[in-house]
Amino acid sequence: MIDQMTKATIITDAITYIEELKTSVEELSDQLLRLDAAREDEDDSKSEEIIVEAQEKINYELTPDVQVLHVGGTKLWIKILFNKKRGAITKLIEAMSSLGLDLTNTNVTTSKGVVLVTSFAEGILGGVADSDKIKNFLLEIIHNM
Repeated sequence: MIDQMTKATIITDAITYIEELKTSVEELSDQLLRLDAAREDEDDSKSEEIIVEAQEKINYELTPDVQVLHVGGTKLWIKILFNKKRGAITKLIEAMSSLGLDLTNTNVTTSKGVVLVTSFAEGILGGVADSDKIKNFLLEIIHNM
């Protein structure tokens, strides 16, 4: 009789243990489902943020603008505004150097896909080309990027 009670107790304990495991599995499965749902909501909100950023960039597309002003002697003040493109700033700096301009106090600001470059420049070889020629040259560089 003790052998039968022990077997019955073991089986009962095993059944109870299996039921507890089953409950734990169900609880963990529910937690995983909730985490997946939360992650999907987070991914959706990130996707919405990316879409909003893209729309803002589209809203900020603009016509490039260049201003060149003679400050005095061989000194110029240059302001360039254009849509952000890879390598554009490097090309503009190289273009201004090829004109014989030495750039000083150069500032670059970017926001929502638009770049603003301002700089003072001085003619290296003692002279400076006409400001309209410099402006048209820089606009051509921007349009060809």
